[in-house]
Amino acid sequence: MAKMEDVEKVVEKLSKEDRKELLHDFDHCVLMVNKFEETGKAEYYVRMKSACSAFLETLDKFERRAV
Repeated sequence: MAKMEDVEKVVEKLSKEDRKELLHDFDHCVLMVNKFEETGKAEYYVRMKSACSAFLETLDKFERRAV
């Protein structure tokens, strides 16, 4: 786990637009999780995995930028 000081550096550098991007990616991830749970369809499993990966990639992008 990252040290709190490292996390604080990331958070300090996030703009309002960055936070909106994170929220958008997270919302899409949760939407696809819900769709998969409702339907159990493989299509939504793939979309869920892709959306959640995009969210994690966005987090990684902001962490790399903060270094």
